[in-house]
Amino acid sequence: MKVRCDLWVRLKVVDLVVQTAWMTLTEKLDLGGELVGLARYSYWGMELDGADAGRILEDVDRVIRMDSVFTNQNKHVYLLRVEDGPSAGGLALEKDYPIMTEERDTEGTYAVDCLAREVTTDREEGYRERLNARLESAKVTGLVAGEVWRIIIRAGSEKEAAEKVEALTVTRSRRQGLLLNPHYQRFEILAARPSG
Repeated sequence: MKVRCDLWVRLKVVDLVVQTAWMTLTEKLDLGGELVGLARYSYWGMELDGADAGRILEDVDRVIRMDSVFTNQNKHVYLLRVEDGPSAGGLALEKDYPIMTEERDTEGTYAVDCLAREVTTDREEGYRERLNARLESAKVTGLVAGEVWRIIIRAGSEKEAAEKVEALTVTRSRRQGLLLNPHYQRFEILAARPSG
């Protein structure tokens, strides 16, 4: 049985990388009127072969809880979910929309999940091999890994929100973009949806 499984991990405490990015985007790059919130997750999207979705989830959950490369129970919260199936972990991803502005009005805002990952697949291959060496009832056949930035932004449509997110994400100069370096990273929009 082929199964798609996603792992989302974030810090339990204040993420200083997010705080620094927020200050730079709103104060130095003048996006304070458009940018409403920002969050960062480590992300692994896996394709697995196994007997059934429940056993695959249990096996992957056991491995990621025991291996600090994926999660550290003392400082991370996570969500591991099988597509159209069961899930594990305490992260309520569908409710994790941090508002960082003084103004709490979220009307006309969109949450855009942007995955930044390395151009080469060496790191992803390392994760795949690491998981396969520890899994008992499943085998990872494909894996995508990187950082997901959840960007909450004011826009007129999902398309406009995605375009704004691309502009503020991809570094093109000292005054344009911040969250990824196109010389060794690539990005894709995983989701864009109204958050207000």
